[in-house]
Amino acid sequence: MLAFGALMWGGTYSALAKGLTPFLSPVTLLILSEALTAVFIIMTFGLAPLLKKLLEMDTRSLWFSALIGILNSVIAPFLWFSGLARTSAINASILSSMEIIFIIVLARLFLRETLTRTQVVGAATVLFGVAIINLIPMDGTSAMHVGDLLILLGSFTYALGAILFKKHLSHVMPELTIVIRNIVGIAAAFFISLFFHYSFLAEVKAFPLEKVALLVAFAFFSRYLNLTFFYEAIERLPATTLSLIDIGNPLSGIIFAHLILGEQIASYQIVGGIFILCGLMIEQLSIPAALQHPLDFLKLRKRIMPIPVIHSIPRHV
Repeated sequence: MLAFGALMWGGTYSALAKGLTPFLSPVTLLILSEALTAVFIIMTFGLAPLLKKLLEMDTRSLWFSALIGILNSVIAPFLWFSGLARTSAINASILSSMEIIFIIVLARLFLRETLTRTQVVGAATVLFGVAIINLIPMDGTSAMHVGDLLILLGSFTYALGAILFKKHLSHVMPELTIVIRNIVGIAAAFFISLFFHYSFLAEVKAFPLEKVALLVAFAFFSRYLNLTFFYEAIERLPATTLSLIDIGNPLSGIIFAHLILGEQIASYQIVGGIFILCGLMIEQLSIPAALQHPLDFLKLRKRIMPIPVIHSIPRHV
């Protein structure tokens, strides 16, 4: 349920961010979104409990949290926002699905996770749907350009940060990791801006008031809820399982791009979306017993969950 929540809220990312890129540079958007996300987390969990947990963290966990902050709150969003300004929200949603492939590959390399045959079939079905959407551009020509390349680089960086969290920070309160990410992201963005003579205040003052609600929505839905659901899910699931669910992001991204930005959905994108849904269903029905007892599906998945995953549940849960 947490993984599907991350899937749904993650679909808003491209559409909401695309609506902000004409008015804010990648650095300003990074700073404002990270700051608002930190505010939402503090309002939800309280400043005092978060500070208490922060003081209880060991030095090694702090260093890894800071490293993930640099990767996923500085480098990745800067690449992603820069690429989004040069491509469509639908294209960005499709290409960002490569983050899931990167997570699966990195999980095999660093976490020694394995895939069942049924999961491979489900993933292949989803990837076929992604390929249909991505390899047939609207104008009949190649759609790959600099913006798409930046999206791919940002997706790889996001995936690397997720694997580092799964490997080294599963014992840390996810919301605390997000706050540290926010602090590192804001500090690094301000530091970088000093070298480029960039005026943060000038951009904020010029930002249209009618777009404030869009900025808040991006920070709340695409950042706060998406990150919270994602990190809570990755604590409880193998990274490969989470990736196979989250690989449906292109479909939710296309839907939100149409609803929020009015971008048109082509027939080949609908066909690709059908394959993505079928692949997700195959992956979720990978347990034979669940086919015989549909109402006990969640209970069966929990009961047969491998022991290493149970050990990965953090102490605070």
